[in-house]
Amino acid sequence: MHKHVESRADRLMLTGVSAPCTDCGDERILVPVDHFGSEGEFCCTSCDAAVFLVAVPGPARRRRATRVA
Repeated sequence: MHKHVESRADRLMLTGVSAPCTDCGDERILVPVDHFGSEGEFCCTSCDAAVFLVAVPGPARRRRATRVA
């Protein structure tokens, strides 16, 4: 039984994300629904609500070229 608990803890540490849960009304730890990596499907660890997260890329940063004269 101890081995089973460790694998759950490992799964939480390796795949858990912090994001807002609409049912809890606050930021919670979410884990993927299955081991096969269904994109965006998570479950809240506090209330067991299904949460769908959409990956949104951050704004592209443009760096100004600098010249050495």
